[in-house]
Amino acid sequence: MLNLFRSNTLFSILGLLIFTLLLRIAPLFVPIHEQPNINTPLAQLLFHWLNNNPFFVGNQFLLSSFLIFFQALLLNYISTDNSILYKDSLLPGLFFVIINSIYPQQMILSPQMIANSFLLLMLFRICYLYESESPILLVFDSGVLLGIGLQFNYDLLVYLPFILLSIITMTSFNFRYLLVAIIGIIVPAYFLGVIFYLTDQLGPFIQSFEYSIQKSYFNAPNLPLQKLTTWLSFIPPFVFSFVHLQGNFFRNRVKTRRLQLTMGIFFVFGVFSLYVENQSFIYAIPFLSSSLALAIANYFISHKRFWLKELLLFTTLATIILNQYFNN
Repeated sequence: MLNLFRSNTLFSILGLLIFTLLLRIAPLFVPIHEQPNINTPLAQLLFHWLNNNPFFVGNQFLLSSFLIFFQALLLNYISTDNSILYKDSLLPGLFFVIINSIYPQQMILSPQMIANSFLLLMLFRICYLYESESPILLVFDSGVLLGIGLQFNYDLLVYLPFILLSIITMTSFNFRYLLVAIIGIIVPAYFLGVIFYLTDQLGPFIQSFEYSIQKSYFNAPNLPLQKLTTWLSFIPPFVFSFVHLQGNFFRNRVKTRRLQLTMGIFFVFGVFSLYVENQSFIYAIPFLSSSLALAIANYFISHKRFWLKELLLFTTLATIILNQYFNN
């Protein structure tokens, strides 16, 4: 099956769409009882409208699957357009879908899933910092995109230092860039605050910000062993990929090295975001999935040890099926 996604063709994209729908079809057979917390004002508005739409209520898993599919294509475009990995393929998109389909809670649309779209777009803009003649515009765009994502999930605020670190990695430190990024983050909140003020709903808008300050942090993920099996299957490819990337790091172009280093920093922030989520770390997995998918895809690109890699993939899919249908 991996050979289908080692290419980057229209046929591979169609295969990824079918794969995504089949992997996320569990809600048709197994009801999902848990729902994500919706605390931010923009998320409350959106989900209030969606929950009053009969089509969304009956096909929520379908809409979330299409969102994950298009996010996977965006991640894949970021990877291929910037030559982050040594060979173009659809594997980053494939593993992005897999990582976002491990647990039943990931089958439903959540504010974190929507917020991750803006996090990916922010990453897309950051990747052009190295060759840009006007980095300040890209920094402002990144701040605005992060600010919009914040209106769906306030946990994204932890990614503000990431913008600064990526600027240092891709270009050079400039205090103006930090100020511009902060201004970009504030702009969406300002306009949303104006809208809520004009509609006499400023009180709930401010209360949602207070919640983000009062929440607890560094919440250790707590799952029984049978729900950790998928993550155990990720360890071998991740370790081998890390060794490969490290061994070939200085053979790459300067831009590729800086992009890979930026993705490494992004991975660290993704792990940190798992400890920030209050309800369950499962809802924060989208924030980790992009960098982790790139790392795992790097291992599977090569045709060496073909049967071992196929076995690892099918073992991972088997553990996901167990999680979705039998450990709910």
